[in-house]
Amino acid sequence: MPTPTTPIKRVLAAGAKKAATWGTAVAVGASDGMLIETDGGLERKQPYIPAKELDTPVTMEGDLGPVDPVDFAPVFAMRYSPGALGMLIAQLFGTAGTPAQQGETAAYKHTVQWADSIMGKFSTVVCERPGKIFEVAGAKPHKLAFSVADGLLKGTLSIRGNTLIDNSGVNGATQVDALTYADRGNRVFFKQIAVKMNAESGGDVASETALEVKTTNVEYDRPIDGEIVGGALNILEPADGPHPNFKIKLEFPRSNSINQAFFSTFLAETEQKLLLAFTGAEAATGYNYSLKLFFPRVRIVAYNCPLGDVVPASIELVGEEAAANPTGMDHARPYIELVNLRATDYLA
Repeated sequence: MPTPTTPIKRVLAAGAKKAATWGTAVAVGASDGMLIETDGGLERKQPYIPAKELDTPVTMEGDLGPVDPVDFAPVFAMRYSPGALGMLIAQLFGTAGTPAQQGETAAYKHTVQWADSIMGKFSTVVCERPGKIFEVAGAKPHKLAFSVADGLLKGTLSIRGNTLIDNSGVNGATQVDALTYADRGNRVFFKQIAVKMNAESGGDVASETALEVKTTNVEYDRPIDGEIVGGALNILEPADGPHPNFKIKLEFPRSNSINQAFFSTFLAETEQKLLLAFTGAEAATGYNYSLKLFFPRVRIVAYNCPLGDVVPASIELVGEEAAANPTGMDHARPYIELVNLRATDYLA
């Protein structure tokens, strides 16, 4: 099917595929589709450099400089089988690995871990426009934010690319038409969440009673640079030099004895561990689709209990690395577990 020419977003497609050489595009195809709501500002910018000189009452010459970093942030409804979006999330974290088969079923558990660095991990991203296919040959994810909207867990994935073109010799209508998706169903709903927290030194947090949470925001941020060197038109592969940041905010609809106790935890600076677990429909006999966000060590950095007709409460936390794996957790840094039907490594 030819590239759509009508200016209607719902008929356009987007995809991403792991690339091997920064700035060299790879062809997308089957299983590389991204179900996104918006591409988050995919735009090419180059500074205009006019020649403002003597004896030039009106500028007579101007040029375009190197391509600015192409920063965009696709928004999507998180799925238990996120497909190419899962690959981009795994690139942000840095480590995935072969998933663990659940019993003798078709369900597999993926563990996505936070690596020291993500140098060498990037993708090619494409997104259709009417009559055109936009391509970012080198695209590196550097931030993931989860929030709640319309009863769904929504994700925003910040990506930095090297350039944006609409005349690719690699990705044309044939490649984009071949895009398929891991799963169009099985979105992650807020009604499926269980938020649990206890002291880092305590027992398995999964055994705790779930907190009554009104909404939550989670942010994984790996700051990167965007340097251009002489002789180049666009940026080098970004390096993730600064320390990463992990932020969580939990809002409670009503202040009660349980969340009031977090103020004492805040004052005492008692480290906690946190689990945000979503459970979906049955994926295979005896195993449900699952998404779990593990934070082995968190610290409450703000507590708020504003007056209202009904008094709410909220806390803000930052994630850290634990000295050792806390009871019930398999890693010391923030990590994600996904149970779905994908049998291969998201970074393969």
